[in-house]
Amino acid sequence: MKPVEVDGSQGEGGGQILRTAVAFSAVQSRPVRVTKIRAGRGVPGLKRQHVAALQVLAKVFGGRLEGASEGSSTVEFAPGETGPSSLAVDMGTAASIALVLQAVVPATAISGRPLRLELTGGTDVPWSPTFDYFAHVVRDAFGRMGITFAAKAVRRGYYPRGGGKVVATIDPCAQVRALDLVVRPDVPGARVVSRCGGLPAHVAERQLSSASHHLEESGIRVLAAESSVERSDSPGSSVLVHLAEPGVCLGTDCIGARGKPAEEVGREAAAGFVAEARSGACLDSNLADMVLPLLSLAPSQSRVRVREVTSHLKSGMEIARQFTACEWSVESVSGGSVVVVTPRPTS
Repeated sequence: MKPVEVDGSQGEGGGQILRTAVAFSAVQSRPVRVTKIRAGRGVPGLKRQHVAALQVLAKVFGGRLEGASEGSSTVEFAPGETGPSSLAVDMGTAASIALVLQAVVPATAISGRPLRLELTGGTDVPWSPTFDYFAHVVRDAFGRMGITFAAKAVRRGYYPRGGGKVVATIDPCAQVRALDLVVRPDVPGARVVSRCGGLPAHVAERQLSSASHHLEESGIRVLAAESSVERSDSPGSSVLVHLAEPGVCLGTDCIGARGKPAEEVGREAAAGFVAEARSGACLDSNLADMVLPLLSLAPSQSRVRVREVTSHLKSGMEIARQFTACEWSVESVSGGSVVVVTPRPTS
């Protein structure tokens, strides 16, 4: 079968294009060839975390993988007939576990394969969702589409050493469900989760206090608040502010960094949530990137209100269109946009 040709330099030209293309390849059992990977970046080609993610996907789907080495600008992937029902992979770096799961969970579920997956790497690292965002926000949104999974962080992994461990169980999904999330939701409040590892407990507590204070000042009630000290090989921290209610699923997060006050970490996470809530969005901007391309596999049209149509979302929808021939469009509304995804009718 001739591979689907994907231009890896389109849109934002990042690793998200690669992961989305390989996930659709696995779902549809069609080989894919991705070229010009990260062509516009300062250091183009695959980085170590991209290689690690590709190797995990290849193992999950028993696939053939070519070109997966650091610096490579072209990758070919062909999914196999069967894959393991249980797998443990140590990515050997602080590569983002959440980004790997973002591709593996829907691809595995939609392919009708149950899977128990144990990943060792980074749980809360720069340029990726935190594990808590994935376990709370993404899990809820995927569940609304019929994609169900459970995930637990046994140990946290921060940059640079990684060493975090997550165990996930993924259930088969018979059919992706369409979503209709366009009515401007009521946001009764938000929940805050603050973590730190290898640091004094007061770091997580200060992050939590700062996030909660900013939310309350902005007129958003704190419905629940949790802080904890986690096991980790490297010091680090994170904050998640989120809400999942009928008609709305929002979350924003922030990770700590050397020299960055804990109060600033909490404030940034809360400020992001306030911006999403005030826009009238039903899904936050980062979540839309993960959810909307998958709606091309639903049996009927979906409509979802978002604050911003990001370059990641545009790239993801174009890849979905390449694989499924879906149509997608954007309607402007007060405070944001409604994205309409129309799957191609199947005979």
